[in-house]
Amino acid sequence: MSVNVNRSVSDQFYRYKMPRLIAKVEGKGNGIKTVIVNMVDVAKALNRPPTYPTKYFGCELGAQTQFDVKNDRYIVNGSHEANKLQDMLDGFIKKFVLCPECENPETDLHVNPKKQTIGNSCKACGYRGMLDTHHKLCTFILKNPPENSDSSTGKKKKK
Repeated sequence: MSVNVNRSVSDQFYRYKMPRLIAKVEGKGNGIKTVIVNMVDVAKALNRPPTYPTKYFGCELGAQTQFDVKNDRYIVNGSHEANKLQDMLDGFIKKFVLCPECENPETDLHVNPKKQTIGNSCKACGYRGMLDTHHKLCTFILKNPPENSDSSTGKKKKK
């Protein structure tokens, strides 16, 4: 079952879709954790690394996160329902994926570590601007820039 990337749009034929989050709670007592089973698919639909939304969940919930990239396991400590995580994912999408001008999710992040800034450029409308770096996730993005970003200049690498 897929949902619209921008869930405020109720069009069933909306172009930008993503799979619904699937969360599985593992463990008991003090070692309980939530594994997000399909984080790779969700992140691919959002055009972001899967570590970004997982870390966002950790920042918003005040929980630790773990990434096992080789085995595609993305874990948030604590017991969390999939619906609650899906609603939090909407906050991540609004802040870090959607273009502020046209509300389309066709954006790329550009990191400039020298200036400690994160730029956002839209492929749909041509918008270029800076993200607000006051969120805790921004420090994680600055330390772990997206693979398509050249960390020295902040410009996109040529393929």
